[in-house]
Amino acid sequence: MARAKRPTRELGMISHTEIASTDPVATRRFLERVFRWDFATVKTPAGERFSFHTTGGADGSVRKTRSGELPASINYVLVEDLALAESEIKKTGGEIVLPRVDVPRMGSFFWFKVPGGPVLACWQDAPDRES
Repeated sequence: MARAKRPTRELGMISHTEIASTDPVATRRFLERVFRWDFATVKTPAGERFSFHTTGGADGSVRKTRSGELPASINYVLVEDLALAESEIKKTGGEIVLPRVDVPRMGSFFWFKVPGGPVLACWQDAPDRES
């Protein structure tokens, strides 16, 4: 299947989906077979992960669950200013559950819990972001 054109990055969009799996290899194989997603292996300081592009053009990654972490999927919402987003989240009843993390040449993020319990993340692109 031909690779879909990547969508234009716009503030407020879900810019990345991170899937935490107890068996990332099995998860990758499943998603490749069922949905025909394209994967690449990426080495990071936190360990190996598999980045993916869906046939619809969305991006994400699959990584190994951390000790004590349940398998889950976290959506990253693209924002212009992390500090401003954090302030607004706290003001409106959200709770920061993972403080800011900087990823060189990519961007920065934090995780937060929204009222009702789901965990999401905010993402800000780095000025020198690699495509």
